[in-house]
Amino acid sequence: MDPANNEYVIKVKDVLYVILKKLWLMIIVGLVAGAGLFYINFSKVETVKSNDILDITKKLNAGESDAQYQYRAQQIERARVLVDMIDYTNVQIDNEIASNSDSIYMQIDPNNVYLSTAQITLTVDGGDANGIDSALFSAYEREIRYGDYLDEYANEIGTSPDNIRELIGFSTSVANNTIINVNEENVDRTGSIYFFIYGPSREFVDDTMSVVISKIQSIHDELNVTVASHSISLVGIQKISRIDTGVRDGQNSRIAHLNALQDQITSYYNALDVIAKNLELSDKSVLITYIKTHDDVKVDGVPTEYSETITNIKAKVVPNLMWLGIGFGAGALLIAVFVGIGYIFGKKILTQAQFFGLFLQIKRIGVMKPLGKRSKFIRFIDVKTEDDTKSSVENCNGLISANYSNLTKDLNKVLITGTGDSKAMSEAVKALGLKGDFKPDIFNNPEVLKSVPDYDGIVLIEQRKYSLKPVVENEINLLSNGGTKIIGAIII
Repeated sequence: MDPANNEYVIKVKDVLYVILKKLWLMIIVGLVAGAGLFYINFSKVETVKSNDILDITKKLNAGESDAQYQYRAQQIERARVLVDMIDYTNVQIDNEIASNSDSIYMQIDPNNVYLSTAQITLTVDGGDANGIDSALFSAYEREIRYGDYLDEYANEIGTSPDNIRELIGFSTSVANNTIINVNEENVDRTGSIYFFIYGPSREFVDDTMSVVISKIQSIHDELNVTVASHSISLVGIQKISRIDTGVRDGQNSRIAHLNALQDQITSYYNALDVIAKNLELSDKSVLITYIKTHDDVKVDGVPTEYSETITNIKAKVVPNLMWLGIGFGAGALLIAVFVGIGYIFGKKILTQAQFFGLFLQIKRIGVMKPLGKRSKFIRFIDVKTEDDTKSSVENCNGLISANYSNLTKDLNKVLITGTGDSKAMSEAVKALGLKGDFKPDIFNNPEVLKSVPDYDGIVLIEQRKYSLKPVVENEINLLSNGGTKIIGAIII
C-alpha cells in the first residue's frame, strides 16, 4: 500500500487467529514432516542392524553358535551368487532386446517371406578334381558367409552386417565323377554352389542377391590364381514369396528365449526373498544393496569377534520420537509462516480488522456474519476476531441497519458501492434494508464516478476473501476525488 496515504495497522492477535484457522493444515503437514524425519532416522537403525547381519567377518553376538554362523555365511554367499546371476542375465536380456529390435530376421512376416535362390556351377579345368573342388567350395562359402564385403551395403541400409549374414544360406554339390568335357588332354568336372537369401521385402532380397553375386565374381578372380584354375557360371535365379513356418518357429524361439531369461530373473529374486526372510531382513532390497556396496570377503573358519548388533529395536524408537516432534513443529511452523505472509502481503482482504487497519480513515458501520458454511471452531475464531457475533443474524443486521440510519439521517442522497461480488452485495443491501442508490463496481461503470458529486455521502460494501486491497484503495481514492464524504464501510 502507499505509505503516503495510509498507515497500515496490523493486529498481532488477528494474525494469530487467522493462522489458527489453518490449524488442520498445520497438523497434517506437521505429521507428514514428523513421520518423514522419524522414518529416515529409524531406517538408519534398520540399516545398522542389517549390515551387522550381513557382515560375515564377525559373529552377531555371543549367542550365535558356530552352526548358526556358518548357515548365515552360506546364505549370504548364495545371495552374492544370485545377485551376480541377476546382473549377468540382465545384460543378456538387454543384448537380446537390442538384437531383436535391430534384426531384419525378426521383421519378416512369416506369412509373406520373400526368397531368392541362385545356382552357380563351378568347373575345375582339366585333370583330377578330387579335393580341389572341395577346397574351392569351402573358400567360396567362407568368403560369402564371413567376408567383410557386406559392411558398405549394411551401412547404406542402416543395419549391421551380421543382420544380413543370418539371412544368407549356402550349400554345394561336388563334382564326383560327373564329366562335363573330355578331350585328349583335359577332363573337366563340374559342381554347383547353391545359395539363397530371404527377407521382409522383395527390394531387400534382390539388392542383397546382387551384392553376393558381385562378391562371388571377385572371389573367383582371386581363387583362380591362388587355388586352382576354374570357371563359374550363373545358372539362374529364382524369386518366390511364400509362407514359411520355419521363420515363424525361429522368431518364436527367440521370443521364448527372452521370456526364459525373464523367468530366470524372477526365480533369482524369489530365491533372494527366501534368503532375506531366513536372515530376518525387512526385504531383499536390503540384501541386494549391501552386496552391491560391500566387497566379497573370505573367512577361514569361524570368527571370534562379535558385532554390536542392535537386538532391541524398541530401544531405538523412543529416541527417534524426538525427530517426530521436530518434524511436526517444523511443518506446522512452515504453514504458520506462509499463512502469516499471505495475511500481510496477500492481495485479498481476509478479515474486518485487516480492512479497517489498512484504511484507517474509513469508519466501521458494521460487520455482517460471514457467508458460507463454517465449522464450530471457525465460528469461534470469527467471534474472537469480531468477524462474527454471538447475536443472531437478525440482531446483527438490525444493529448495522440502525447504525447506517443514524449516520445517514441528515443526508438526502447516499451512494452505496463497493468491489465485492455484485450478487452478494445486493443481497446484503436487501437484508439490511439500506436506503440509497446501490451502484456496485465503479470500475466497470464509470458513469457512477461522474455522478459522485451529486451525492451527499458514500457507503462502501466490501467482501472478505473477495475484495482486493489495491482495488479498494484505488476505489477510495477515486471516490474521494469527487468531494463527497465517505461515511463508512460495511463488511460482508
